[in-house]
Amino acid sequence: MSTSTAQTDGAKRLYKSTIKFNNVIFPNGHVAHFKGGMYATDNPAYIAYLDKEIAENGFGGIIFIDPNATTITAEQENPMLALRKKFYEEFQAEKQAQINPGNDMGTSEQGKLNPASTTDIAPVALGGDGAASLRAAVSGRKS
Repeated sequence: MSTSTAQTDGAKRLYKSTIKFNNVIFPNGHVAHFKGGMYATDNPAYIAYLDKEIAENGFGGIIFIDPNATTITAEQENPMLALRKKFYEEFQAEKQAQINPGNDMGTSEQGKLNPASTTDIAPVALGGDGAASLRAAVSGRKS
């Protein structure tokens, strides 16, 4: 984390509060919701206002800037984004491995069909797939 006020791409300015859940109302009426004692923004007007108030001790020390963490990335602000990105990258790697012609997946043969219920036993035992008796029953039916 840098201590400069210059914003890097995707990074937001981080403000902390000694009160875990706190609200600050800006002059334009918008509200900064501090959740878990933190508020992040990339809005230059909000940054200017909060910096000015902190410099003048306008919040009585309740709102402050941690010199060790002045900015925060989207992944740090929302850990689910980082997990989603990680899972997506793993999925894409698996997909590429599956369609890679150099990756031999082997061969397989259809084994003997095992009946799933007692109604399938007779047709399967005779070498059918169980659907033949159903087709015969339906074709003999009159509408």
